[in-house]
Amino acid sequence: MQAGLFISRDNGRISETIDTGWLAAQYAHLAVVHECDDFFSEADYADILKIVSDRQLDSVIFAGNSPKHFERVEFGSRMIEKLIDAGLNENAIAYANIREQVAYPHRGTREAATQKAKLLIDVALARLENSHQVKNISVSPHRSVALIGVTAGSVVAANQLIQKGYDVYIIDKKNTLSHELENDAVRPFWAAIRSAKKMHYYPGTDVRDVAGWCGDYSITLLHPDGSEELCTCGGILLSVNGHHEWIKDLRPILQLDVDDTGLLKSREKALISGQTKDEGVWFIPYVEGAGFDHEMSSASMAVLSLTTILDQNAIEHPVHVSEVDPAVCGGCGTCVKTCAFAAASLDVGKKLSSVDPRRCKGCGNCVVSCPTGARDLINYPEKYIFKAIDILSQGIPGDTNPRILAILCNGCGYPASDATGELAVDEEQYRYPTNILPLRVECGGNVDTQYILMALQRGFDGVAVTICRDGHCHHIVGNVDMERRLSLFREVLRSRAIQPERMRIIKVSPHEGEIFSQEINTFVQDIKSL
Repeated sequence: MQAGLFISRDNGRISETIDTGWLAAQYAHLAVVHECDDFFSEADYADILKIVSDRQLDSVIFAGNSPKHFERVEFGSRMIEKLIDAGLNENAIAYANIREQVAYPHRGTREAATQKAKLLIDVALARLENSHQVKNISVSPHRSVALIGVTAGSVVAANQLIQKGYDVYIIDKKNTLSHELENDAVRPFWAAIRSAKKMHYYPGTDVRDVAGWCGDYSITLLHPDGSEELCTCGGILLSVNGHHEWIKDLRPILQLDVDDTGLLKSREKALISGQTKDEGVWFIPYVEGAGFDHEMSSASMAVLSLTTILDQNAIEHPVHVSEVDPAVCGGCGTCVKTCAFAAASLDVGKKLSSVDPRRCKGCGNCVVSCPTGARDLINYPEKYIFKAIDILSQGIPGDTNPRILAILCNGCGYPASDATGELAVDEEQYRYPTNILPLRVECGGNVDTQYILMALQRGFDGVAVTICRDGHCHHIVGNVDMERRLSLFREVLRSRAIQPERMRIIKVSPHEGEIFSQEINTFVQDIKSL
């Protein structure tokens, strides 16, 4: 492995707490170790890409900002795209989050924070060594969009899409447009699209199923007479206003996020249009009392965002699925019953299960449920998770607080811990001990009881599993399945003379840094009392 380690000082925000020079010296055996002032400055961005190319690196570790930060900022997402274009596999890029989860929450503890940063880099190296290759599938996007729901916003969006040359499929559970057309501002848009050749209107029709990815979705429509029809499109735009029941029905089909009121929630707070986890699925946010101008602006932004993606000649999709080992699979069908997305199927004759990459979300529920261990995740294979637990079990020398493994789901737990770090920069009350050691997993549904047992056997005083709150799981049922499984596991702990209180489930939303800090610090005190 020709690996390079890039360490960010983050313009002093990391290096004032962590000795980045000492860190760099610990990895002199790697092909490249390079310190940067800021990964996302134009100069460092260019230097990183040049070093990777000149030294022909086949894998890299970014020790600095959270991987979530890379997704949000322009130079971050662009750098990852450039590295993949240069030939690096997606799983040959690893992150050690030493800013949000070390430097920020542990200010004033330079030696301990530096030791923790080293552990996180060691975990990132283990990820490079044990993760599987991600395959890509290239899709030629359809120039068509399914608009789910009829509102002023969706009518405006339909008009703009048709003007751009897109086919539009308007799908609505209602049978009438009378209410929407009461607005004088909407009527001209409806008049412009109702007779257009590229307009396809399905009143009284529901969405029964969706499979595929951005650029190529197959939507099964359920008509009022009970018949079904297959619709193929490149993108999906929802405009369902405050239709809570319909949102509830669509959520598992489209893997939608909702807020505490049951309305659709965007990945990014600042967007005027709603972005879902799937880059091909957008929505027009509902704001009660907002006027037509606001809805039109939201529709226009959503159309612009969606067509910018669909106007490409091809879209590359990394396939993050669970793999099946045919040598071990017994064809029992447990994975078929477990999968919330109908991605698993069974060949009865061969007694083998298989995975549909157009449906699999890579949540890992099937991996945990498989009785023979035939399933494994490409992004978070069990071998890596066990190795990471072993590394983190070393703990932080000098920290007398209980050693706690914090298993963080990628959807809510991990960003919530990032949010705690952001708060802790200026407010000491949100800081927590360095012996809280983070391990990111895709979903609570992928948390195997063996991970917890191994952690306790390796010397951890407690294990905190931080997941999405009820009704907010990014993989629909992952948190529910995990909670049921761990509740049963408490009896196993008792049978082994291990106090079940050493395992705790913490439920948070992505931006609830205050709650993560409060819950994890409370857990530390409770473990001390044991």
